[in-house]
Amino acid sequence: MTILFGVSSFSFLAYLLIAACAFSHVEREALIIAAESVCSRLETEYVRASEENTKKFIRICFQESRHDADLAMSGRYGSDSRRALMAILNDRLSFLRVSHLQTFAPDETAAVWGGETLDTGARARLVDGEIVVTRTIEGSPASRAGVETGDIVTAIEGVPLADAPDVERLSGVWEILRPDDTRVSVPIQAEALHDHIIPYWIKSQDSSGVRVLRIPSFLPQAVDTDEWPKIKDQITRMTSAERLIIDLRGNSGGSFPAMLRILGALKCDRSLIGWIYHGLPPAASRASQMDLFTYEMQDSLAAEPQLDLLKKNGSIPLAPFKNDSCFAGHIGVLIDQGTSSVAEIFAQSLKERPRTTIAGWRTSGHVVMARWFQIAGLSDDYTVSIPVALYRSAKGEELEGRGVSPDQLLTDKLARWRSRRDPWIKDIARLIVSE
Repeated sequence: MTILFGVSSFSFLAYLLIAACAFSHVEREALIIAAESVCSRLETEYVRASEENTKKFIRICFQESRHDADLAMSGRYGSDSRRALMAILNDRLSFLRVSHLQTFAPDETAAVWGGETLDTGARARLVDGEIVVTRTIEGSPASRAGVETGDIVTAIEGVPLADAPDVERLSGVWEILRPDDTRVSVPIQAEALHDHIIPYWIKSQDSSGVRVLRIPSFLPQAVDTDEWPKIKDQITRMTSAERLIIDLRGNSGGSFPAMLRILGALKCDRSLIGWIYHGLPPAASRASQMDLFTYEMQDSLAAEPQLDLLKKNGSIPLAPFKNDSCFAGHIGVLIDQGTSSVAEIFAQSLKERPRTTIAGWRTSGHVVMARWFQIAGLSDDYTVSIPVALYRSAKGEELEGRGVSPDQLLTDKLARWRSRRDPWIKDIARLIVSE
């Protein structure tokens, strides 16, 4: 019996070993397919795929796909081999030095397109060596715990924070220093949370004759709701004596048509603001201006009509979508290094609008048109974004790698943030009221 038991145990262990090897082989093959599919998308879709440096990069990308799969399974990048492969591929893609060229794990895909993340709801900045809360999302764990603008987060679970974005994701007991110098400890647990996507009025920051509108995103959901038409109507009903502040800080972009819909409520002149193109950059000639409305970007939130137009014509002229009315009064626009993609085009077009002041910090300079694809070999929610077109303004300016510079540079002072009111909003309100 002892011998038979030993043989049986050995057979079972051998079976487990064979099964593990088989699973490992299947996993490796899936990762190789995934790596090669990213290289393939780069080869067929990337706007600069025809350049010699890019061709060389793509050849290396294919050659290294098996090595990347093995590295993902080595544990060096964590126990989840699929997420590890995303990190490895992103390291590789970063050599091309272009924005919007990135792979995404499922939670990252959901965060980009749905605005949902595991989040505390607090937003903070590093100011004068302290991490100070700049706002909280209504109904979030941080908001429910009583965290407010102006609070300093000194530690979480007794550990000082390394960076301001840590407050967005770290759960535990937060140690907070209030503006009146009292210290409190509050437990906060990050949870699945949707940040605001639809534009909304920040009524707490309004002042006499000045209204503040935050535009957190240009995703299609931002305008494809019952709320946006109401907000648009409120904007266009404002009198020329009133002032409007638009807060674009942290707006990472989204949909070109969504951006142009909102722009139409603020820029009464429907002239050309720029081009999306691949190949040779278009010239804003008189002939092309005259023909603008025959092949401009369509007022459709679906991506396919725009991509078909780009493929057919090689470029798409951009102009604000037509509205029955618009706001022609003074506008102040807040931007920072988190303002990105189509939000930068939006800011630049308003910068060229009369009676507009742009204030804050230079934007990120991530301005291309990207298309998202599923990564073969993995589940559908593993994705890669590929730049398929470039942007050039009507004045011939490229924003990629440069960003939008403010008319007025704003600075951070801890004492001002601790007043419980946003100091940047106060600064830009003063600028546009004095004009």
